[in-house]
Amino acid sequence: MPLATATLRRTRRLAVASLLAAAALPLTACQGGGDPAPAASSAAAGDPTAADGGSGGAPGKGATRTGAGQTSAAGGSGARDGASAGNKGVDGTWAGTLRWLSEDQLTVAPEGGTEQAFHLTDRTKALGAAALCEAPDGRVHTDGSGYGTTSCSLADLRKAARLGTVEVRVTVKHGTATKIAEHYRP
Repeated sequence: MPLATATLRRTRRLAVASLLAAAALPLTACQGGGDPAPAASSAAAGDPTAADGGSGGAPGKGATRTGAGQTSAAGGSGARDGASAGNKGVDGTWAGTLRWLSEDQLTVAPEGGTEQAFHLTDRTKALGAAALCEAPDGRVHTDGSGYGTTSCSLADLRKAARLGTVEVRVTVKHGTATKIAEHYRP
């Protein structure tokens, strides 16, 4: 077989393999909040990850561990953590822009990171400062980190997500948001 033909075949194979790998990449970390395949338990005596259920992936760029299989993204960097053994969805904390996906699913888009989808439930706690919702006294109430402390409704949260301009910190457990706090920018 001539050298040119062999080189052409290798190039085609490499191109097809690269295309398949790129197409399969979004399917690997359950970033859309979908149901991951059940993970095999590796909980053995002496396994340090057995106490917290382990994790399906490493923290993303700029992320730090916050304990028990959770990941925290500082400064808007995307953080990813796979599903723990026996649990569905991702666990972690993301900071970024709140965006609309559907009635019961929003996303947070960290600056320079991967957009993370999460579900809303009646148990999701929404805390605003000014853009998400106002305090009854009309003042801005924030914690020491500049995140809102005024309780907001899920309707307020959905309205802000449709605008796509509100910066938030979202805490997610098993793919469901447990707390969403607006980052106040005066």
